[in-house]
Amino acid sequence: MKAADVTTLDFVVRLAVAAAFGAAIGFERQWRQRSAGLHTTSLVAIGAALFALLDTMIAGNDTSRIVAGVVTGVGFIAGGVIFRSGANVTGLNTAATIWATAAVGALSGFGFWVEAGAGAVAVVLFNLFLQPVADAIDARAAAGQYAETLYKISLVCVPDSQAAVSAEIVGAISGSSLSLQALTRHKAEEGRIELDAEIFSPKPQTERIEDLSTRLLALPGVEKAEWQSAPPEL
Repeated sequence: MKAADVTTLDFVVRLAVAAAFGAAIGFERQWRQRSAGLHTTSLVAIGAALFALLDTMIAGNDTSRIVAGVVTGVGFIAGGVIFRSGANVTGLNTAATIWATAAVGALSGFGFWVEAGAGAVAVVLFNLFLQPVADAIDARAAAGQYAETLYKISLVCVPDSQAAVSAEIVGAISGSSLSLQALTRHKAEEGRIELDAEIFSPKPQTERIEDLSTRLLALPGVEKAEWQSAPPEL
């Protein structure tokens, strides 16, 4: 295409289409209070379209280099919004949105409006519907990771109550999904005995453990009973 083939009207229309598609992508991000909102995506789309128009206007016939330059430049912008804090990485969705918006802008600049529109629709739809799905998967995975629980019951009693306490604990877990991992005894002050029971559960059963702790405290000779929970050690 020669430079004369791109009229002022062509230039303005292609730029306007790029800006509109960029704004559409940014509107969704802005509405949901995400990074790379209306302003950023519009500028990215416009910038990519300008580079595409530049190649068309000067008849450089080197479109691949122009596109590669746009991808490289946008890569620097997208990389600036990715942050790492320990094992957590944030900003990946924002970076991907910026990168995809640049592609939409470049398509608009080259005059591929239908393809640019399809790309913009795809970006918006994926940001709208895939993120909630990803969040739900992450939440389910996190819940499953910490579902297994190790309960630790500590109590203080007189020596003669040890048998009753042990029987109560064994009776409480018999026929259930609970399993007794350890039962240790230590000497406490004034001739008392401290008993520590570790009970494994494949899922949280806080109410059941609280009920067991209450029953243990009600036994004759038991002066103290308390419990705590934690994920089992791997």
